[in-house]
Amino acid sequence: MKLNTLHPLQHIYGKRTVQLLILVIFSTILINGIFFFHLIHQNKESLRKRKLNEKAMLLTRRILGNMKDAEIGERGYILTGRKKYMLPYTRAIEVVSVNQRRLTHHIKRNFNTENIADVNSMNKAIAVKCAELEKTIQLKNEHKDALILEEINSDLGENEMNRVREICNGMLKDFYQNIEKEDQKVSETLVRAKVSILFFSAIVIIGIAVMRVKLINRQKNIVDLFEELEMQNSRLIIHQQELRNLSENFSSRNSELEHFAHIISHDLRGPLNNILSLIKIMEEDGNTSVNTPPFMMLKNASSGLFHKLDDLIILLKQRKNGLLLKEKVSFPQLLDEVKVNHKIQIADSGTVISADFSESDEVPFVKVYMQSILQNLITNAIKYRDPSRVNQISLKTYKLEDTVQLVIADNGKGIDLTRYGNEIFGLFKTFHTGQDSHGIGLYLVKKQTLEMGGDITVKSETGKGTTFTIVIPS
Repeated sequence: MKLNTLHPLQHIYGKRTVQLLILVIFSTILINGIFFFHLIHQNKESLRKRKLNEKAMLLTRRILGNMKDAEIGERGYILTGRKKYMLPYTRAIEVVSVNQRRLTHHIKRNFNTENIADVNSMNKAIAVKCAELEKTIQLKNEHKDALILEEINSDLGENEMNRVREICNGMLKDFYQNIEKEDQKVSETLVRAKVSILFFSAIVIIGIAVMRVKLINRQKNIVDLFEELEMQNSRLIIHQQELRNLSENFSSRNSELEHFAHIISHDLRGPLNNILSLIKIMEEDGNTSVNTPPFMMLKNASSGLFHKLDDLIILLKQRKNGLLLKEKVSFPQLLDEVKVNHKIQIADSGTVISADFSESDEVPFVKVYMQSILQNLITNAIKYRDPSRVNQISLKTYKLEDTVQLVIADNGKGIDLTRYGNEIFGLFKTFHTGQDSHGIGLYLVKKQTLEMGGDITVKSETGKGTTFTIVIPS
């Protein structure tokens, strides 16, 4: 069945395209705005400095003009003696004093030390010139014409006026250069503004073009992906049908295995009952062979096998009901059963088994599972012993918070964990040559431990031995 996904896909990507374009445009406007704000701030600063220089130029020109007016008034009074020429002189002196104060305050507040030095020099020169003018007027008032003529011929007043002009012209030149410099900054700012407009416009255009191409390609890829998904969906339907068939087949085989296990467990009870009955008859008849070691081993093995079959039958019933019931399992009791069942193997190998269950001698566990775990680990330790030394197996329990740790260690051949560490609990994995190994024992140990909510770890070193640590919830 073909999925109708093309129209919704176009709608989603159309919406995303608009959102992305809005984001790009907004970002560009924001960056442009920040940049223009910076340029405007630069322009404002340049314009402010320009106005400061213009004001300084205006005041300087006024001072220079006032000094000229004062000099003209002074010369007119000296030459004519008329009081009317004193009016422009007096007015010029008053105005130049005001303009001096304004210019000095303006320069000290807004300009550098060099300009401040210039205005101080100007003030000194003006003070000297004003004193010279005042002196000649005083001589005129005292009718000392000869001294006036001598003062005028000395060119002292002209030199002082030239000094004032020189300082003022130098200051005007500096102010004019500052204005030109700020005008240049404004021009450069305008050029940068134009360049930024072109640059960000180009970015927007390129970004839109690139996004458009990418979106077209993505839309094509999504269409191809949905077509592939439709094919995968078809394959998935086929696989689901195959899984149903496999599940049905597995259920059938599982039922057959359970039936087979029931047959084995129940059919073995008959011969075992016969063996136990014969043993009992021989004991009641007082047969002399009942006290021999072989007869005792036969009796213990038969009894152990009978009890194991009973446990297997109980386990099968629990599995059938979907529940494995735990019970208090005694480590010493299970260890004794393992020793009895493998007495000949332990004796022939010279194995020494030591146990310390003082911290915890029992745990909640499925009995058959724990018996299988102990049997597999102990028989493996016997099978893979180091013939160059006495084989030793130690079992010890530790109580840690809400868990019990069972540590089983041996001094056998050991396992190369750097090579086999990831496979040690794998099914059908063997790690020693020349041994009767099937690779099932450790797999069962791990599976049974995990099924009971526990965990198992291993430490081993080639030539030194192996230590298994089983953590069991208490």
